[in-house]
Amino acid sequence: MGLEFFLARKYLAAHRGRGLSVITWIAVAGVVVGVMSLVCVLSVMSGFDRDLREKILGNNAHIFMQYLYGEPTNKNEWKAEIEIIEQMPSVLSAMPVVYGEAFLLSPSGSSQAAFVKAVSPEKIKIVSELDQYLVEKNWNEFEGASVFLGETLAHQLGVIPGDFITLLLNRPEMTPLGVSPRMKKLKVVDVFQSGLTQTDSQTIYLPLDFGIELFQQNPQQLEIRATDVRKIDEAKQELLEHFQDRAEVRDWISANKDFLAALQLEKLVMGLILAMIILVAAFNICGSLIMVVRDKAKDIAILKSMGTPDRRILKIFFMQGLFIGGLGTFLGVIFGLLASLLLRDWVQFPLNPSVYMINRVPVDIRLIDVVTVIVGAFMIASLATLYPALLASKLKPAEGLKSE
Repeated sequence: MGLEFFLARKYLAAHRGRGLSVITWIAVAGVVVGVMSLVCVLSVMSGFDRDLREKILGNNAHIFMQYLYGEPTNKNEWKAEIEIIEQMPSVLSAMPVVYGEAFLLSPSGSSQAAFVKAVSPEKIKIVSELDQYLVEKNWNEFEGASVFLGETLAHQLGVIPGDFITLLLNRPEMTPLGVSPRMKKLKVVDVFQSGLTQTDSQTIYLPLDFGIELFQQNPQQLEIRATDVRKIDEAKQELLEHFQDRAEVRDWISANKDFLAALQLEKLVMGLILAMIILVAAFNICGSLIMVVRDKAKDIAILKSMGTPDRRILKIFFMQGLFIGGLGTFLGVIFGLLASLLLRDWVQFPLNPSVYMINRVPVDIRLIDVVTVIVGAFMIASLATLYPALLASKLKPAEGLKSE
């Protein structure tokens, strides 16, 4: 193996023997650029995936359970049902929810449609992370005809905490003067900043008791939080076994599967597109090694004339390609990680939250992404090396010496 290593290093060096040749550095640089780009992009895409998943989990329960029949009809029944659910090993907390849609009118004349969630003030703090998104945390005022507004929605209506808005339902109400829309005056007690544009611009929270009275219906759905994100499937299975066909149980992934699938597809496509840069670099490696084989045809012929077997000739040039691919991959990963850390901790490019749902470029360096890039780049470089190495091993001594 000593001869192969010595000749491989000699053929990669400059003519004067100092450092690597220009051709070698160009081949290495191609791999470096490709690997560095792929590491950076995968880190950014993983950052988007992590941040958006955290925001979705922060604004939603882990599990949603819709009663098909036999739902509780009063507070005592709901309390007993929730106690049973919360005794399950994988369940942390559960709360009944009333959903609805309404139209909001502000004193300035602005109007917006909204998605209404009537929730328990005590349970919502456990089931979701609403408390950390509230600006002033005015929980003591969240009772009766009060409302939490998303920050974007409050801005669109031109209201701040302490102002009043009018909620207009699409359900008629009978009055002595005839049929009229059902309207309620609500006090804005706080606003929340979830970071999800759709939630901040469309969602409002009402106290559960007031929501039941307003919509004149009992809750038919439960929002449930598991003791740990990793136990969501376990909690879901426990609920299915207990309720069987009485209820439909979904987790947060199935509720957002289209969005999460699109995010994963985008990461995959971006990775494949940028992997083309490494493929281009592989052709560069192949071309440079073919040039080395042509240049060293006489040396190969002499080695073969001295009895060197084809497999040892193949190893010489295969080791050259592995060196180029290995050095390029190593430097590319180092520069890619440095660039990712720079983006995460120093540069922090701003983004439009209304478009991307986050205010800066997120970066999440994952070991699995880095390992995938290393393995992929090394395999591509190895395949690109194979043809020139075979070409060298099949060279006939007479062909290499005929020009001499």
